Amino acid sequence: MTLALTPLSLRDLALDGDAQRHAIENLLNCYLREYALPRGEADLDCQGLDLPMSLRQHGARRIGIRLAQGARLLLLADRTSVLGRCRFISAPYLKRPGQGWHPLHLAELARLLLAPLNGPELHGELLQQIDNSLQITRTFLRHAHAANQLPTANRAQTDSHERTDSLLASEQHQIWGHALHPTPKSRDGVSPQDLLACSPEVGALFPLHWFRVDPALIRYQGEDPRATLRQLCGRDDLYPCHPWEVQRVLADPLVRRAQQLGLLEHLGTQGLALYPTSSVRTLYHPELAHFLKFSVHVRLTNCVRKNAWFELDSAVALTRLLTPLISELAQVQPGFELMPEPAASTLDLSALGSLEQAREVTECFGILYRQNLDASCRQRYQPRVAMALFTWDLHGQSVCQALVEQCATRLELDYATAALRWLDGYAEQLLGGVLYCLFRKGVVLEPHLQNTLLGFDEHGLPCRVWIRDLEGTKLVPQHWPAAQLEHLAERTRASLYYAPEQAWKRVAYCTLVNNLGEAIFHLAAGESGLEQRLWRQIGELLESQRQCLDDPPFLRELCAGAPLPSKENFMTRLLMRADREAGYTALPNPLTYQRAEVRP
Repeated sequence: MTLALTPLSLRDLALDGDAQRHAIENLLNCYLREYALPRGEADLDCQGLDLPMSLRQHGARRIGIRLAQGARLLLLADRTSVLGRCRFISAPYLKRPGQGWHPLHLAELARLLLAPLNGPELHGELLQQIDNSLQITRTFLRHAHAANQLPTANRAQTDSHERTDSLLASEQHQIWGHALHPTPKSRDGVSPQDLLACSPEVGALFPLHWFRVDPALIRYQGEDPRATLRQLCGRDDLYPCHPWEVQRVLADPLVRRAQQLGLLEHLGTQGLALYPTSSVRTLYHPELAHFLKFSVHVRLTNCVRKNAWFELDSAVALTRLLTPLISELAQVQPGFELMPEPAASTLDLSALGSLEQAREVTECFGILYRQNLDASCRQRYQPRVAMALFTWDLHGQSVCQALVEQCATRLELDYATAALRWLDGYAEQLLGGVLYCLFRKGVVLEPHLQNTLLGFDEHGLPCRVWIRDLEGTKLVPQHWPAAQLEHLAERTRASLYYAPEQAWKRVAYCTLVNNLGEAIFHLAAGESGLEQRLWRQIGELLESQRQCLDDPPFLRELCAGAPLPSKENFMTRLLMRADREAGYTALPNPLTYQRAEVRP
């Protein structure tokens, strides 16, 4: 997708610079973690004398990366972590043998880093997606800043909800996205106009497309979701789809046949307008009992985000299977909850064509219904998405750091003490629930930043955690023998299983690297001593969980110093692998970390 750009003002140039810096930071952090640091080709505290003049300032670390044929990269960072995560404050500078230093833009940097990697025929697609992500970030920044400057009257409906709904505000204020992904905002397969109409980053609010459908064609699974659909459109005989999906639907031969037979009629947009959440295709309204997770044949970061037919089956099946666990968690881990997906719906046009043709329509119209948090819960706990906390705001300030500073003032504590209490409240709930599910029940959750909600007490300290999105939830066969799943289709059953090692890697990565690792990076505020104390606190919580859970081997080895697994988003995207097939990089264990002992 190419976005047309008008002539740039000084303000636009500044915003474009912000987009470029963040894109470079994402790409280099991925490259450092997945490639350069494991191979000993990077130095997080470079002390060489041969430096470009603009990088000789004091008070910042110089990050050096050795490349093929004697080339070197150098740039400044004001924050680094034991996990190799950096915040850069300069452009990357390149030096080749016999040449001087010169700064690089994102496109030059991307080509340089990809050049020696395997599969050069794949570089073009990734380079295009990196550029796509950059251009979309630029667009979001311009519109986000413009929206923030509009008079309140022009944004009355959105603002009235945002002022009272912390969840909505956090869903729609995530401009930067996944900090360790090479293409965090890439969206292939959608026009610039549709991008702005339906993206959370610009505060979108839009109605659905609706179809009058013969009731015999509609299929419901699990609980009956028709009350939610009726609340959306005010009628009982209509069925919706996402605006990004409607052109694909209307071009489908089975849909056209159904229209010719009078079984289906497109009525256009109408009904209650919905807010896109941080996952883009999942929509929200504070008055609805459910989030609605739609299919969109758009590649967002790694994957085309359609609801595969077996995912409709598996989400509802998992909700049924996990209902006893949800009740049990309320007793044994009362601050930790799973958000069930009790219903799904779609259209079945198999009578009009082949099974393969019908599955395409089934996936296009597939909707999963996720239980919403009720108004009293939202009011009491002021929930926010974790990804909206462990990130930078539009002014480059850490969001969670600002929250902790408010807690420190309220509780009359110094910042470090408040940060330790804040993390303890969050990590105790998160680790307690996730590890109980894995080691006691064989349930593999994906508590990455976008899937995790935090709730807060009256002091602003985390006291509650919700995990959402059962698409990534899996089962360990030893706890869930095939006989318990024999009522499911074979493809659905296969999609639900992870082997024990695969289960541990996914849980450890999502919980300790993607989630708590990013939390500590922000909470530590660049202070290495505080970073050590925060990781030591996580180590103490893990030791406590190890004893409570009868010393599971994976957890025992981690507490003894085994490396942390980190999912390879960069290489997964480069090699065009499914997310389920992603590899893992071994990161140094930070639980017993002493900075003086580490020299990458």
